[in-house]
Amino acid sequence: MENKPTAMEWISDFLNSEKTLYLFAGIIGVVSVLVGLLFLGFSNHKSFAVTLLVIGGLEMAVMFPTYLKYQQKIEDKISVYKSDEKGFMEIERLKTEQALKSFFWLKLVYGILIVALILIMTRLSSNSMLFGIFTALIIHFAFAITIDNFGERYTKKYLMELQK
Repeated sequence: MENKPTAMEWISDFLNSEKTLYLFAGIIGVVSVLVGLLFLGFSNHKSFAVTLLVIGGLEMAVMFPTYLKYQQKIEDKISVYKSDEKGFMEIERLKTEQALKSFFWLKLVYGILIVALILIMTRLSSNSMLFGIFTALIIHFAFAITIDNFGERYTKKYLMELQK
């Protein structure tokens, strides 16, 4: 007989998976900065390199602090759950449904931006400064879609558990 996880266990699992996505996004920022530095030092694609540095720096500046502070969010949510389980479940269900809608719209916007940038790039010279900037943006939008896919997957699973 398989042990069914308690509500506290699946809530905790979801929150930890969400925390991990922030870490992953921060790591993508580090990789972006490193690749940007390599391109800056060893390539003539300076606009691509600088864009990678800027976007990577922004990702690190946002994602790592969020990751580091996330344990407090986990503890706060668990505390609310313990004090008002029924109220917590209803509020979480509503927030989770809204998060799923946000994932859809974010991925749609990123996808439209990728297509628009690619269409614009067909009119640009590959040596153009904008070509390098747009290439870096497309790469980051693609990573954002990937991260959002994982987030959406965990969020759907979490919502199913909340609705039981």
